[in-house]
Amino acid sequence: MLISITGRLGSGKSTVCNIMKDRYGFQIFSTGTINREFARNLGITTLELNKRLKEDPSLDHEIDGTVTRLSIERKDENLIFDSRMAWHFAKDTFKIFLTIDAMEAAKRVMKNQRGCEEHYDTVEEACEKLVERSRVERDRFVDIYGVDYYDYNNFDIIVDTTSRTPDEVVAVIMENLQKYSEDKQSFNSPLIV
Repeated sequence: MLISITGRLGSGKSTVCNIMKDRYGFQIFSTGTINREFARNLGITTLELNKRLKEDPSLDHEIDGTVTRLSIERKDENLIFDSRMAWHFAKDTFKIFLTIDAMEAAKRVMKNQRGCEEHYDTVEEACEKLVERSRVERDRFVDIYGVDYYDYNNFDIIVDTTSRTPDEVVAVIMENLQKYSEDKQSFNSPLIV
């Protein structure tokens, strides 16, 4: 089963993916990891990288091509695309969007900072920078592809993670993934839970 998962910054995408990997044997292809590594190699923040990518989307196109290719080549595997745009490029995936309150996202990100390319001194700064980064990413993808990854109609399920534990989020996803895999035609999407 192929899954594409995206959502708001700090909503728990990576944590959820890792639980699904450990518990259900899914493999993960994370474009966020690729972008953070790219930013680290350039000695810039992920926000700065997003601004540069708006001017030169070549890395985006390379990643998107890889997502499409992997979704075709590995269509019979349990693979999660942890990516802003995989829902648009991967073929035949169960499309998940995780949402969260901005301040709660900032608190979570402060607990799990990812090095110099994604560092914040206060929760308020984290909230401000996450909102700005989110806006830059959204604008970039609208400009490049003409689609909005914040449009819930692009997804099969939208899960609010604000007051759910990662295990609760995974349980909701797996329950609905089962329903989706049994009968895609009758699955009512977008389903907001």
